[in-house]
Amino acid sequence: MGLQGRKIAITGAGRGLGAALAIIAADHGMVPLLLGRTPGTLTATTQIIEGRTGRRPEVIACDLAHLASVAEAADHIAARHGNLDILVNSGSQWAGGAFEALTDEKIAAIIDSTVTGTMALTRRLLPVLRARPHADLHTVVSMSGLPYARMRGSSAAFVAAKAAQSGFVQALTEELIGTSVRVTSVYPGLIEDVLPTEAAWDEERGANDMLSDRNVVEAILYILKQPSNVAIRSLVIERARTEFLG
Repeated sequence: MGLQGRKIAITGAGRGLGAALAIIAADHGMVPLLLGRTPGTLTATTQIIEGRTGRRPEVIACDLAHLASVAEAADHIAARHGNLDILVNSGSQWAGGAFEALTDEKIAAIIDSTVTGTMALTRRLLPVLRARPHADLHTVVSMSGLPYARMRGSSAAFVAAKAAQSGFVQALTEELIGTSVRVTSVYPGLIEDVLPTEAAWDEERGANDMLSDRNVVEAILYILKQPSNVAIRSLVIERARTEFLG
């Protein structure tokens, strides 16, 4: 399935992997909708896309940790973008360190953004996706959500949130089999944040190097452009000399 002209909503599009995905999606002729909670970072992504493609993507405020914000964003998309083809759940809040060092508020923000907010946005946009002849629901989970992977610096709250997100994706895959919505996911290991505007994006990496956002973005686009009869349900992406399994 080609990528040209497909409309893609991306959460967490203001920084890191979400921003990189939005930029490269636009380079491929897709129509990105940028969702995020920080106006300044979203503006920066918008300016990069406009400078590279001449097209200015729409920015939609969406704080996944606050359900009212999620509802407002979803209602806007449903009303204005009934031709949405793809939802990529990329946004979540991360925290490392000891569990007892986290505040209750931080724990809630991690869980709310990664689990509750993601599920709420997905639920609200499912009718839009199901109305399309072919649609994709893609979630960026994390190796932190896999039962056999070590924490490697992530907090217990983040690991728990990603495990819940992984369970949600698996359950939704089963529920939506036979519909027009294809459910897929990636489970990246540790990623170095690199934007397509940086020289490091094009640098060749050796076996000892970390994954970069480019590795994950290319994997996501590979999954999304599969023909409609093919579903790559989940893909674990880790560097050859892994940190997570040793």
